[in-house]
Amino acid sequence: MPRKAFVADLSEAIKTSRENHVYDLKQGDDDGTFTFKHRVLGGDSPEVTVQALVPDVSEYPSSHQYFVYTTSENVPRSVNSALGDPSIFEGMKVGPMLLKVAKLLDNAVAGSQKNPVNLDDGPMDVDEHEEEEVEDWEAEGEELDDTVSEEDWSPRSSQHIPHATRTPRGQPMDMSAVSALNSRIREDLRVVKKAGFRVGHIGGLLNNARDFFITVSCRIAKLGISEEAMQAWHLDRSQYIVFLVHYTAGYRPLDRLIAEEAYYGRGSVHMRVGVSQKYKITLTQAIHAFSQVKDMDKKEKEQANQEDTKLETPEVPEQEGLHGLFIGRPLDELLNKRLVSLLRYRTVMGFPWGGAEEFYNDNQGHNLAETDTIDHNYWNEEKINSLLPHLVTADHLTETSKNPSFPLLGMQFLLRHLVRCTEFCLVCHCKVEADFEALKPYVCSKPLCLYQYMALGFGPSIEYEILSQPCVVDLLISFCYASASNTRLKSFPTGMGLMVPPPAKKASWAPGHIGDWVTSQFLAPAPAEVHKASFDRRSRDIILAADETPLKIGDWVRLHMPGHAEDGQHCRVMETYYPRVRLGSPIVPSGPDISNAGLQQNIVGPPRPHSLTPAATPPPPSSVESSQYPELGFGIYDQHFDDLDDISKQQTICTLLDTLPSVRQMGEYLQANKELLLRTWMERISPAALGVLRWIIASNRSCIVQVDSINVDGDICNSEERVYGMHQWMQFRFAQGAPDKEQRFIESVREASERLSLRFPTIFAWHGSPLSNWHGIVREGLHFQDTLHGRAYGNGVYHSLYGGTSLEYSSEHNVSNVVPNGAAACTWPQSRLAISQAIALDEIVNAPNEFVSRTPHLVIAQLNWIQTRYLFVKCNMATQKVVVEREPTKIFEQDPAYTPIGVDGKKIVIPIKAVSKSRRPPQAEGIKTGHKKIKLANSDPGTETLLSDDTEAEDIEIFLSDSDDLSSSALSMTIAGKGKGPLDPSTKKAPAAPKTDFVPGTLDHSTLPLIQAPSYATTPASKTLQRELAASLKIQNTLPSHELGWYINPELVNNVYQWIVELHSFEPHLPLAKDMKARDLQSVVLEIRFGKDYPISPPFVRVIRPRFLTFLAGGGGHVTAGGALCMELLTNSGWSAVNNIESVLLQVRLAISSTEPRPARLEPGAARDYGVGEAVDAFVRACQAHGWEVPKDFYAFSASSESSMLTGQSASWLAQRGS
Repeated sequence: MPRKAFVADLSEAIKTSRENHVYDLKQGDDDGTFTFKHRVLGGDSPEVTVQALVPDVSEYPSSHQYFVYTTSENVPRSVNSALGDPSIFEGMKVGPMLLKVAKLLDNAVAGSQKNPVNLDDGPMDVDEHEEEEVEDWEAEGEELDDTVSEEDWSPRSSQHIPHATRTPRGQPMDMSAVSALNSRIREDLRVVKKAGFRVGHIGGLLNNARDFFITVSCRIAKLGISEEAMQAWHLDRSQYIVFLVHYTAGYRPLDRLIAEEAYYGRGSVHMRVGVSQKYKITLTQAIHAFSQVKDMDKKEKEQANQEDTKLETPEVPEQEGLHGLFIGRPLDELLNKRLVSLLRYRTVMGFPWGGAEEFYNDNQGHNLAETDTIDHNYWNEEKINSLLPHLVTADHLTETSKNPSFPLLGMQFLLRHLVRCTEFCLVCHCKVEADFEALKPYVCSKPLCLYQYMALGFGPSIEYEILSQPCVVDLLISFCYASASNTRLKSFPTGMGLMVPPPAKKASWAPGHIGDWVTSQFLAPAPAEVHKASFDRRSRDIILAADETPLKIGDWVRLHMPGHAEDGQHCRVMETYYPRVRLGSPIVPSGPDISNAGLQQNIVGPPRPHSLTPAATPPPPSSVESSQYPELGFGIYDQHFDDLDDISKQQTICTLLDTLPSVRQMGEYLQANKELLLRTWMERISPAALGVLRWIIASNRSCIVQVDSINVDGDICNSEERVYGMHQWMQFRFAQGAPDKEQRFIESVREASERLSLRFPTIFAWHGSPLSNWHGIVREGLHFQDTLHGRAYGNGVYHSLYGGTSLEYSSEHNVSNVVPNGAAACTWPQSRLAISQAIALDEIVNAPNEFVSRTPHLVIAQLNWIQTRYLFVKCNMATQKVVVEREPTKIFEQDPAYTPIGVDGKKIVIPIKAVSKSRRPPQAEGIKTGHKKIKLANSDPGTETLLSDDTEAEDIEIFLSDSDDLSSSALSMTIAGKGKGPLDPSTKKAPAAPKTDFVPGTLDHSTLPLIQAPSYATTPASKTLQRELAASLKIQNTLPSHELGWYINPELVNNVYQWIVELHSFEPHLPLAKDMKARDLQSVVLEIRFGKDYPISPPFVRVIRPRFLTFLAGGGGHVTAGGALCMELLTNSGWSAVNNIESVLLQVRLAISSTEPRPARLEPGAARDYGVGEAVDAFVRACQAHGWEVPKDFYAFSASSESSMLTGQSASWLAQRGS
């Protein structure tokens, strides 16, 4: 078999890995994966960790492919480029492939920058883009200066700027160019505001600032998303959707971004999407948002999933900061990898959004110059949903002829894929071709997309769902089990690489057809092909023949021992010491026994496992056993699920679900274990069973929310949303269809009400269907594509006003080819709910004269006239007690002629919460203070306006030209930036209560060891520093202390060339913040010293107190052993004269807060300050180690410091500079 050949070759490669120039070669957790390390040629070069994946092991060893990538941090970009082409390794066996990878890595690193030297000073702040292949920029060399060095090639370097606008290193941009850039920034942001969005900026934005953030946001209430969709997507109408853009090398207009992306293959902007309670987040929150993305990209899949499912209290309060969207990771990936390329296609070729996306997907990996002809279909305009608001459907590129705004286009593209998320695949982002509507997004039909969706963690967290909605998970598993038991499944978890036990062979099948059902006559089961072994009951070992080694640790097996208690048990291989193999605790399938003679006829679907009592330990040996080592057979989980036929797939799904613990047991495990990952329960849940469970939960396209709750005694507890009159039926709120389905339903209701003058616009009616159909219904919605019960009254969706009638149609025996009393056979054995029947309560437009039929059943052909509201399931929980129902306090008034009757023959009472908020009658509600308009319940949801938090003054100021006066022009704008009245100074909000333990002004200046006061001063430097100090103090007085994160005491600034700055309010989760709190420290004290050539030369920044743990001792944070900051930004090699102090403080704080490669920690022991001499010494050593240029005026203030403390190396350097 191909897989055996792959495993054998990999095992051989592990033995001879040194010969292939790799080491630590290991097989991965998933099938077809392995990892290894390689130390590139060059002696002191770092090791590179590589992970490889064979997507389809069945193609090995001839036509298979490898996906190879590195998981190491800070590797040269050339390494990723070298491994990025899968075709290089196509068809290679494992050994030759390893040799090929080693050679590629050696060649790639040979031409890249020198590896950094590990000094005691700690990690250096080298931008990830600096590690570029020499060949890349040398190939572009005719346009580049011959004197360019590798250190010059960084995102903050002027070499990044296209040749026409490049400025010399260290020289400020021409003032006319700065003015022109300021005008373009204002123009771009004014267009965003005019389009209806809120705009904010974090950090210096104008005057060619280098590092800052721009936020574009809008209320979710403005997007036309229905209440049902918002509930399914975990959104709140009062929140903002925030599009956060991080500019790392200055502002880039759209044309500049497109040119850089095409020229260098990368851009200088990074994007992030999230939701927030405010239109703009703080600086700390913005840094945290991008730090999360970086950390997620570097973690392995298991770590990422584990992080996503932690239940600890988040470090940032829920009402603050930028929170992830339900599809945040796919959107982040889409924006950062495709947006600029799509805009290039649109601007160059004139495609609409849809055409650009199709062209991108069709031509990935192709050179555009090689495209001779372009299909005219790419220019076809999309059909726009008229129900969506203009804010969502607007297209800036078609509305302007020049200077398009990138922030606006990015926000419009984001809303396109957010509001219409169900139309696009979450992995490849192509349009999903489906003949049904869904409320939740999913993937397309490509198997690779499903694999990546599950493997990359794009889907919902099954652990979270189990803990938050256990009854919904139980419901979904039960529906799938019922469908598979009755061969009603239409889609399967293919493409996920599931390895399952071989299905039982069928001796004879006599296929037949009833309607569109495929029926089979099962005659007698025959065992699957198995391996033979002896079984030691005392040790639970199986003893193989001497020459057999088919198992490895982690494999799963199914035992076959007819007539014995062990028959049908599933076990994990715990140890192998051939010929013995130690098995784990057995998993005993507890499926119902349908093998008796009375049910031998007309059985549909695969045979069920023999009924046994579930147990974690094996039952006592049978009295008929005659040997301690009986013979048995076992089947290995080595059958690829995708290769099975549809009947066997459904049989296998039932088999795997039989082995799962109950939802309650899984919840108890998760609550008792910190890992909060079911995959860590390796001895109890097989990877195949976990994969099926993940597929069941992730593929659910409806929103199902439990109305009732079950207490510890199993009682169903009442809720205000519960329908009165459905005694002992568990109720769920049930919504499905496209996100705009509710709006289409409302439009249909409004149109019919006006046309027919209806007093009661809608009615409620029942819809019943067998359990085996509900797995499909919750994914595809109600439709009438299949004929299951005949259509005597016409084509349409059948409803009834009588619950008893629909109940009859919910029984399995109504389907002619299912055995009588077969419902018990399709109940998931571990289900706590033990569902036997399910019916839905739907809301329908009250136009019975226009139905296909209204008697004896209501048959509706217009699907937009139907909206599901409730799902009722009949549970058979043994502990369930009698429920005393209470009528809801607020009820929905029904049409007396069309009032639904419950299953007990009495009219039901429907709560007002059954209908959407926009259709509920007006009621008194508390009104919050502020600029808010309350929307009446019967008004149009699209006209709702909500509380608008105040727009900050600096965000208003950015829209003004240099000649505008904020005091006059800005006052004509509202606080909310909506132009609805002047700004009244008396309406300013009172300062909020302190949110940090930092107390300004408590630092004792006399205890600080400072560099000797400067004796120099120049007019340009003095004027610049005075402006910088005034600007910094203005920002400090504007922003809350906990948001700013730094403090300058103006009383301590006796000389503008010497500043004392305190960094405070670090994120609570950082080890540094915890260390500071443990020692009762409120801040990190910095000294910033400016030279006489500032701003041409950078400032010198060092930590005074507290002392940090050195890098060799396990510390980080870019603080050297002497306290100086190790950042290229603070050297001549990385400094730009246009940098301002706010930007410097932002980047210094970010460097100290960085957790990569290790977080900053405080030095243990007694508190000590850093000396001046050791800081100067460490700074010079770091610069020389990295080849960075020390500022020319550094010696002017460093030579006058404690020179006696300097080492010979630094003293010699200072002497040379001083002479």
